[in-house]
Amino acid sequence: MALNEQIKKFYTVLGQNGKDALKELRRHFPNDYNLNEMTHDAAEDFIAQNPTQNKALLIGVEIGKHIAMATRPKLLNAKFSEEIGYYAQRQIGHLPQEQLCVALLDAQLSVIGWETIFVGSLTHVQASPREIFQRALHANALGFMIVHNHPSGNLKPSDADVQFSQRLKLLGEQMTVPMLDSFIVTRDSYWSMSENAQLKIIV
Repeated sequence: MALNEQIKKFYTVLGQNGKDALKELRRHFPNDYNLNEMTHDAAEDFIAQNPTQNKALLIGVEIGKHIAMATRPKLLNAKFSEEIGYYAQRQIGHLPQEQLCVALLDAQLSVIGWETIFVGSLTHVQASPREIFQRALHANALGFMIVHNHPSGNLKPSDADVQFSQRLKLLGEQMTVPMLDSFIVTRDSYWSMSENAQLKIIV
């Protein structure tokens, strides 16, 4: 929705004539960028024309500026497998049920999100690639890694673990949202499929 339409809708919701209110705003701020560059005096002059509604609009503009500048916090860097492995151990290595988590990465390979995708039984999780890629795309992530725990303490991946991870890697390449690694963690250690060359897809 164009900004002018949003402004009209704002005033209409407040019981004002949206078209007239927009015309008044554009008299004070002809261009969108004028709202970013407004001086204190310009804001006060505008507010004086319609104190409650115009002040509410400018508060909304300020809120929008802060939201636009907001970024996800960087939890850790994923350039080194051991950093992710040890972090994942602390998060889920001790849990009695299997969990599958996704680490969402930005362009600098910083982890900008750590989300639990599935919680399973004592022996397995039911995982869907759709949910994993939805999380990555929603976060505008450059790529991702997956992590799941083995409550049994057996660190080695099963054939199903490897096949699922290879499938995600292939889908990631096709969607240009690459999966960079797949980890298994227990209470005592971690296993990186990338380090152990298990993500190579044989066609």
